[in-house]
Amino acid sequence: MTYAMKKTQLTRQELYDLVWDQPISMLTRTLNIESKRLREICADHNIPLPKNGYWSQIRFDKDVVKIPLPRIENNFAEIDLNSKTFRTEYHRRAYDLEQQKDLRFKVPESISTYHPIVKSSKKLIENIEGSKDKFKFWQVSQEKDILPIHTDSMLRARALRFMDTLIRVVEAMGHKIAFKHNVCHVEMFGQLTEINLRQKEFRIRIKDETGWSSNSWQKSNKLEFQAGPSFKQKKWIDGDRRELEEFLPEIIAWIEIDCKYWHDLRAEQAIAENKRILAQQKLEEIKKQKELEQAKVNQLFIDAENWNRSQVVERYLSEMENKAILENLLNTNLENYIVWARKVINRLNPLNDKFD
Repeated sequence: MTYAMKKTQLTRQELYDLVWDQPISMLTRTLNIESKRLREICADHNIPLPKNGYWSQIRFDKDVVKIPLPRIENNFAEIDLNSKTFRTEYHRRAYDLEQQKDLRFKVPESISTYHPIVKSSKKLIENIEGSKDKFKFWQVSQEKDILPIHTDSMLRARALRFMDTLIRVVEAMGHKIAFKHNVCHVEMFGQLTEINLRQKEFRIRIKDETGWSSNSWQKSNKLEFQAGPSFKQKKWIDGDRRELEEFLPEIIAWIEIDCKYWHDLRAEQAIAENKRILAQQKLEEIKKQKELEQAKVNQLFIDAENWNRSQVVERYLSEMENKAILENLLNTNLENYIVWARKVINRLNPLNDKFD
């Protein structure tokens, strides 16, 4: 099977032949790939692996069972052994963002000119700390746009550089920082994700002589970035292996996906609401048409009844007039009455209106 050993892309059949030709421990060295990753690739592509003890049975010339390669829909697609895997979708997006040369995720060691928002926030924070009136951050944020940077002077410069880099990346992507309801957000796709940068504090439980315990908070030398509302907050913190600055692509990716989620959800809700309104309007139109139709039917019966009554009255007046003439009783009062009555039935007869 040496024909495939130098290849980084294999068909399912080629990879299947390899994993059944030699143990995984040997194959991983040949293919320069981790055992765990190779097993994941085989699992992803439905490639069966030998069971435990298979290679021992081979060495002692015992009968073994070789599981056949199942057929799948995309049976002939090539498998890239060097393809990266990602724990989550936002990790995948973070990797893609890092490949974009116009996005500078590296936080510099020093900054000569801060972004205007960072510059003004830096001044406001310094004013808060030097205030004789002991102003609080939340008080200033009621009147001024100030970045949520909550650190002591030891971590301040680093926090400012981090936030400066984050803002410039956000703007390079075509988005912006927005201050609404006295809170700082990243705004993407018309949606807001709240952000906060603070110095991590650890709770310390202290017991007194009586055994009662109380809590106190001790500042650490670690930075922590928070994104999203309190009920769905994502946090990144300095660790032993990675500092907060290294998480910046993941932070941006998470915020982007969060904003995109709410954008798409609200777009779907708007479409659903529009459909609901159109359906409601259609039902109302159908109801209106039915009411109009029923009104026409009702009017038809009214018109027919009025026509019938007008015919009855006309015959009655004719009989009255003929009788009065025959009996020589027709006088002015009776004539006036008959004229008036015929005007009434003319108004009553709906056919007179329809053919005028």
